[in-house]
Amino acid sequence: MRDGYKSSIFPWRTLCFLFFVIVTYLSFGCTSPGGGDGRGSEAQTYTLSGIITPTVGGSGAAVTLSGADSATTTVNSSGIYSFTGLGNGSYFVVPSKNGFTFNPTTQSVTINNASVTGVNFTATAVSPTHTISGSITPASVSAGATVTLSGAASLSSTADSSGNYSFTALANGAYKVTPSSQTATFSPISRSVTISNGNVSGVNFSATAIANSGCGATLDWTYAICQTIASGTLNSQWTVVSRHGEYSQSETECNVPQQITQTPGALTITAIAQSYTCGDFNTNGTNNRTPASWPYMTGDIQMNTFSFSPSGASGSANCLGTCTITIVGSMPSSATHLWPAYWLLGSNCQDSNKYSGDTGFDGCPNLGQSGYTEIDMVECYNGGGWCQFHVANPNFGIGNGCDATYTVDTNQHTFQTVWTASSIKQYMDGKLETTCNQSITNPMFMIFQIQTGGAGGTPANSQLPASMVTNSVKITDASGATIFSDDFTP
Repeated sequence: MRDGYKSSIFPWRTLCFLFFVIVTYLSFGCTSPGGGDGRGSEAQTYTLSGIITPTVGGSGAAVTLSGADSATTTVNSSGIYSFTGLGNGSYFVVPSKNGFTFNPTTQSVTINNASVTGVNFTATAVSPTHTISGSITPASVSAGATVTLSGAASLSSTADSSGNYSFTALANGAYKVTPSSQTATFSPISRSVTISNGNVSGVNFSATAIANSGCGATLDWTYAICQTIASGTLNSQWTVVSRHGEYSQSETECNVPQQITQTPGALTITAIAQSYTCGDFNTNGTNNRTPASWPYMTGDIQMNTFSFSPSGASGSANCLGTCTITIVGSMPSSATHLWPAYWLLGSNCQDSNKYSGDTGFDGCPNLGQSGYTEIDMVECYNGGGWCQFHVANPNFGIGNGCDATYTVDTNQHTFQTVWTASSIKQYMDGKLETTCNQSITNPMFMIFQIQTGGAGGTPANSQLPASMVTNSVKITDASGATIFSDDFTP
């Protein structure tokens, strides 16, 4: 019985062993050495690349990859892009760039155990479609004003009867909008605008009517309207000069009455970066030079008929040997690159200067000629020092040992010139700045002005508007008696 039992169970042990061998083979013997996925110890990766033409549209474009993996890259300056480290799978490639469309708009790509090249696109510039618009109020003043666009494009428009204006078909970019008119001033003078994939509206301005438009262009100083300043009323001893600046000095300003204001204790001349049309005149009122547009508006006043000298020569006020001129005022900053001045000019140029600033005009001698006299008490510009003192007499032009530079800031100062027949001394706040030992006896008159261009250089528009303010002027004789005075109180 025992032997029969053993023989009966043997086949079962054999079968179990064979089953174990088969299972072990199936579990391990059929796999690759590197694992059960057939890809080895590290997965293989691939590259997807292409080019976008023309390069003006491709360069800098963004290319987005989605699908089996996600990434974004930037096209290089040759229009080429690529994605690396990609696995097998399906992908979508989409380029984009402001101002351009692409053909095709997207491409489907499948990576199957190999890199893919030539996924190319064509870029086409989109015609700009954006708009800048605004209004200038009130329309009664602004209608017909010219509005200029500069920056990414240069265009001009005209404000309609409601004061509205617009610029269309504009691309993305930075712009500046500037209104101008012969009959109005504007606030602000200009506005900066940036277009970024959308229209820009509400670029608005306010307009102020110029009551005396035409002064300096078609009207000279003799017209009452050209003696009407922006606010206040000048002493009748002053004349408003309405004309272009000195052509011979390459100046770039129009002197117009609306740039002059008077409030109690202050006469203010303001220079602005706004165009105006002006010329100068013959003494019969006809144009000497044809009016033209110039980039700056400023102000200029001079003594009308009053003149003075140490001796009272030629009917001028007699200073009894010593004329002391005292001016209290303040100058604009040197950062403006303007050309402001308090100065004296020979009375033989007093009438002609109202019509034209150029020496050699209608009886006014040229600088350095017999009969020409000039004393620049305070003259400020950026060539060789901010403020300075100059003298010219019949025997020499400006210079000849009578030039001096002194520092003047924007605070109020007291400027004093002591003029005798044999010398001129210049003081600021009681301090003697310089002495010029030259003889000038010709009668002279006074001028207050801001000039631009020429020796003054190009103004810094970002610093404008800017003003010089005069609080008072007094001329006394050797005895201390006042022969002329104005504290600019109406």
